[in-house]
Amino acid sequence: MKKALVIGGGSGIGLEIARTLNKNNYEVTCVGRRTKENFEFNYISCDASNVDEVTSLFEKEVYDVLIYSAGIISCCEESDNYDDNELNKLIDINLKGCIRTNQLFIDSCSKNNIRGKIINISSISNKGSKDFPIYAASKAGMLAYTKSIASRYENIQSNVISPGVIKTDMSYQESPNFDDYVQDIVDNTPVKRLGNPQDIANTVEFLLSDKAEFITGQEIVVDGGYTLPKE
Repeated sequence: MKKALVIGGGSGIGLEIARTLNKNNYEVTCVGRRTKENFEFNYISCDASNVDEVTSLFEKEVYDVLIYSAGIISCCEESDNYDDNELNKLIDINLKGCIRTNQLFIDSCSKNNIRGKIINISSISNKGSKDFPIYAASKAGMLAYTKSIASRYENIQSNVISPGVIKTDMSYQESPNFDDYVQDIVDNTPVKRLGNPQDIANTVEFLLSDKAEFITGQEIVVDGGYTLPKE
C-alpha cells in the first residue's frame, strides 16, 4: 500500500483530499496545526513553518505522495496595516513551508529510490489579487517552485492545482461576509455554482492516477471557468 502525506489535511480541501486518497487505498497521514483527538486518519500536529517539526515528519516514515494544502490568509492586507509578524507567518506557511516539505520529500524519495508524486495546492490568486497581494505572491511562488522542481528532478512528478472560489471555513476567514458575495460569484462562474473541496480532491485523484503519468510541471486551474474572460 502506498503512503500519502497531506499537509493541511485537518480540514477543508486537505481533509477531502485525504478521504479520497483513502478510498483509493492509500495509507494516509494528515498534518495540521491544531491538536485533534479521535481523527479519522493518522494525524500529526505540526506547524508547517517550524523547521524541526517539519523535518521530523520524514525521519521515521517514507511516503510515496506529498500533498501540500496548508495555507493562511492575512486579514491585515485589506487595510494596508501590515504587521510584519503576521505577514512573515503567511510567507512561512504558504511558501517556505511548501518548499521545505517538498525538498524533504524529494530527498526521501531519492534516498529510497521512489518515484514520488507532489501536488501543491495554490490558488487562482497567484496571478494577482487586489485584496490579498501578499497571499497572492506566496501562491505565485508556490507555482513557480512546483514547475521548477518538475524540470529539476527526474524521479519526481510535481503539479500544482489552483482552486477557484471553494466554500470552506477559510472562505469566511478571507471574508466574514462571504455569503453576501456568493450570488455575484455564481453569476460570474460559467458552471453557475461555487466550487467544493471534492472538486479539488477529484483533480488530485486524476493527477495521481496512471492516466496522468505524462503530466508534470503543470498548473491545473479548477474554478468552474471563473477566471475566463468575461467578454
